[in-house]
Amino acid sequence: MKEEEFYENKDWDEADWERFLQKADVRTAKYFELFETLHNDPDCDNLIAKEMGWGHKYEDCGHKDESCENCEDIDECIVYEINQIFDNAVEYEETTEEDVENIKSIFAYKKSYDLYVKLSKYFTNRKEIDIDEDVLEAISASSMVPAKIAGGHGMGYERDTLCGNIANCKRSLKNVRICIYSLEIVRTKSTFPDSDINKMINDAVNVEHEILKWIEYLRSKIWWR
Repeated sequence: MKEEEFYENKDWDEADWERFLQKADVRTAKYFELFETLHNDPDCDNLIAKEMGWGHKYEDCGHKDESCENCEDIDECIVYEINQIFDNAVEYEETTEEDVENIKSIFAYKKSYDLYVKLSKYFTNRKEIDIDEDVLEAISASSMVPAKIAGGHGMGYERDTLCGNIANCKRSLKNVRICIYSLEIVRTKSTFPDSDINKMINDAVNVEHEILKWIEYLRSKIWWR
């Protein structure tokens, strides 16, 4: 639930958001691990609530006439935390054509999405070659690069969310660096032509540069510090 180091009356900076996202990752991972283990148990909800530290039976929210953001019990609400876990794991909101076009207008997103598609197609079309863990790691990391940029975009560009947007983009940056590192390992194995892997590494490095530029652009919008 609410952590003592987060203060309602101060603007969160990147470090605040990064701590929050890290804690959310841990909570989310724990929830899904519990759900995977206990989902067939008839007492699943109670068991998960106990392990998550919620302390009482999961039940429908009683504040149906209020939005979660305005609810005085938000910091102690099990329903809200579960909803946040699923909202952060899967995007349920319908994405409009305008939303898609807005995201595609971010050059770092477009380049990173193209990189993911290129890597996926390249390795998928070479089924005669065993795909090892480093190839899978490169593909997986590349898939997270545009996803994190899009996640940041979805958070918005206002004062209360801009640093969260940046924190998401920094996660995108981390993933493209994992992708580059994994591709470099793949290159050392000589399983695929060096020229092909070198081209993909070069593309990934270009994506890294675009994300850095996007992050600097977003930081330039922080006028209140």
